[in-house]
Amino acid sequence: CMQFDVPQQIAEGRLVIGHFKDAADRPETAYILRLPVATCLSADDPEFRVARTRTIHVYSNDEKVRAQIGRLVGKDVMVRGRPFGAHTAHHHAPVVMEISEIDEL
Repeated sequence: CMQFDVPQQIAEGRLVIGHFKDAADRPETAYILRLPVATCLSADDPEFRVARTRTIHVYSNDEKVRAQIGRLVGKDVMVRGRPFGAHTAHHHAPVVMEISEIDEL
């Protein structure tokens, strides 16, 4: 399991662009990491736990990392970052991860 809200957690999978609708039925896109095997998210608070998922919604607040994400769509990648449970209509996987690093495998 990944640890809730702890930096430097690692996940590996295929990076894709997902197409979704927001709460007002407007189109949205998101970067989704498709995992080859399911993972979970452990947290002290049961509200933030995720028992099992094969998708992680990834994003970055770092401009350099955001540019790398866009170039690596369709590739197998390793990401490092801070995972948390989805909690808004703009989160498009059970686990969301603010990533600080992304590398092609």
